[in-house]
Amino acid sequence: MVDLLRKQTPWWSRSGTALAADGTPLAFAAGGPVDATAIVCANGVGVSTFFWEYVAERFVKDHHVLVWDYRGHGASGRPPRESYPSLSMSTNAEDLARVLDANHIERALLLGHSMGCQVILEFWRLFPDRVSGLVPMLGTFGKVADHFLDPRVGRLIYLTMYGLTTRFPDVMNMLGKAALKSPMAWPFARITGLVHPDLCKKSDMAPYLDHLALLDLEIFVEMVRAAQEHDAEPWLGEIKVPVLVVAGERDLFTPRHLSLEMAQRITNAELLEIPRGSHAALIEQPELINLRLEKFLRERVEPFLADSRRPRGLPDPLRALSD
Repeated sequence: MVDLLRKQTPWWSRSGTALAADGTPLAFAAGGPVDATAIVCANGVGVSTFFWEYVAERFVKDHHVLVWDYRGHGASGRPPRESYPSLSMSTNAEDLARVLDANHIERALLLGHSMGCQVILEFWRLFPDRVSGLVPMLGTFGKVADHFLDPRVGRLIYLTMYGLTTRFPDVMNMLGKAALKSPMAWPFARITGLVHPDLCKKSDMAPYLDHLALLDLEIFVEMVRAAQEHDAEPWLGEIKVPVLVVAGERDLFTPRHLSLEMAQRITNAELLEIPRGSHAALIEQPELINLRLEKFLRERVEPFLADSRRPRGLPDPLRALSD
């Protein structure tokens, strides 16, 4: 994948494409032993796979790690323009299933950042037997615009941007590219608190700004529309797989109270709060996140997988010994 070629020795060893239901190519990159526990990452809207590099590099030695791009994002193909209004979280979840199939992954621990939280929650709803655990990071379970920046203006910002972009796509794309390519884009993100001014590296955010400048804003706003229309709240309490919710203390896009609420609604969910973490905490404090993921894998996911592979009716030998 193009964005992963920044490094001379990338973590991934395999790349390719799966085909969406409408034939759109879905790009992916993967590495690690294919017979190991799979870790599959779902991006935020407007983001490609670069935010997952710290996670991938940490876990690829002992796990089957896979990243992929949504339709119209990164190295994936652009779907027909007339299909934009029909994009949904179910679309993304079904695309993820096709990416898993292309990589012969039956079951995976799913990590989601921002909108990716809704993608993996929707995937669980559609394909619960293919999920070994969920890690929603720095995102919510639905209706994202209702909480963006400030609940009093978030929906207004979304409606205004959606209306302008769908009515005047060429103009909005031109203005968006100019703003994102401006020397002020990075200082603006730091000054406004969209990223932590000290913890976030410019080199880690540069690929995001470059990618967003190349993205068709019509696809971006339709994906945001899909996230606004989606709401996983009704089935959060039904989730039975291990769950680790990650919240950022200073996340302006999806405030931490939404992550806390999600953790409370999901039975036996664990919570990691990132001190001073912004919406980009995934690249601001990767060491903390990776250490907590290691613990979650060891203590929750691996035992869950072992138990699910055990024939029904047979006792857990370790549990019997402890008794």
